[in-house]
Amino acid sequence: MTDKDYKALVVFFDYYTTGFINRAVNAHPHVTKKNHTVRVVENIVFLGEKLGLSPQRMRLAKAAALLHDIGRFSQFETYGTFYDHASKNHGALGVGVIREHRLLASWPTREKKQIVRSIALHNSYHLPLEMDGDTLFLTRLLRDADKLDIFHVVTQNYLGADPGENGYLTHNLPDDGLISKRLVERVLNEELIDNQQVQSVNDLKLLQISWVFDLNFKAAVERVNRCDFIPLIISTMPNSDHWTFLMAFMKAHMAKKMV
Repeated sequence: MTDKDYKALVVFFDYYTTGFINRAVNAHPHVTKKNHTVRVVENIVFLGEKLGLSPQRMRLAKAAALLHDIGRFSQFETYGTFYDHASKNHGALGVGVIREHRLLASWPTREKKQIVRSIALHNSYHLPLEMDGDTLFLTRLLRDADKLDIFHVVTQNYLGADPGENGYLTHNLPDDGLISKRLVERVLNEELIDNQQVQSVNDLKLLQISWVFDLNFKAAVERVNRCDFIPLIISTMPNSDHWTFLMAFMKAHMAKKMV
């Protein structure tokens, strides 16, 4: 593929997403996802430069980042939510958009398969054991780039910096002021939390904190640490013994990962 192929994807992405924005009664969710995508592309370039990717591999990474959430727009327009468990898997929806519009028709078959596979798996709880090395690398790179911006978006939301947000970022989950001991224990065991275990806003925050255990590249860890995303998220949770243990543990964990 060439720069021309990638630029064609950028043109399509802008045209496609603008349609959803113009049709929406409340365009804020669509604008948020479009801006998110732009930043994920920037993040994957940042990570790729740190890793010394070749121009060809960088184009591949940028294409995956640009299209990774293309399924989010029809998801929200159809179901009014970004919550996969209350609608459909947005990774699978994105693959459907790519195939419907033949977005990668001009790309080499091997690269096309890598991009589609990485998008299908970018939001998976765990990656399959059987993956070829190049696809695994691209998928891990995309997952880190995506998480970096989600940390940014949700932190701003929890701190009240986005007045246009109306609950869609927290899937309209109840904010009951409680912290689940069971989910805290999963974090303290350095285990990921599954979306199906999330019943409240604080459960969602614990899930997002657990993503630190799934970061793959040092540059991503350094960005999370430098931006204080994890302490900021924890600071918006109810103060309790769980809060104290969690804050101390995560600060120690991040310090360990930085070594």
